[in-house]
Amino acid sequence: MSWQAEFKRLWKELVPAEGQAATVQGELIRAVGRLSDEAYRNGNLNFGKGHRVLCQFLRVNLEDSAVFSTAEIEEIDRWIDRMLDAKDPDLSGSASCYCRLTEKAVKWCQSKPDPIPHIANSALRI
Repeated sequence: MSWQAEFKRLWKELVPAEGQAATVQGELIRAVGRLSDEAYRNGNLNFGKGHRVLCQFLRVNLEDSAVFSTAEIEEIDRWIDRMLDAKDPDLSGSASCYCRLTEKAVKWCQSKPDPIPHIANSALRI
């Protein structure tokens, strides 16, 4: 199964219609999905504190040496920094930081299939 198809499956199974996901896996998928949507649909016009919180969540969870090599973690870090450059979103299609991070989020979820409880961040409103 392609990472795109797996992303859609994970979104359907793990991401609630509203609010944060109950699992870290679901929240990773929700985070990359929300960040990608804001960039592609709005050109990051509404990018704000909540989006920065999602980027930090990605950084904390995806930079996992049990799943990714040092080189991959360095790439993940650069891609998250690129996402945080909200005034100039990377809309380069399949090579964009959004696509690449989505693929890494899928890989992370596949490597950790047992649900990990996610404690909702009360400061996060998106």
